[in-house]
Amino acid sequence: MVLFLCSDKAGFITGENICIDGGMTKQMIYHDDCGWKLGK
Repeated sequence: MVLFLCSDKAGFITGENICIDGGMTKQMIYHDDCGWKLGK
């Protein structure tokens, strides 16, 4: 994301909140869903 925002392709982006979480927000996976465990 940093490289994209520093590139010319991101010249029109201003004042945006960008969540970088490996897709967890989109999938809405939480602790103990489908066997997924948070942390260790």
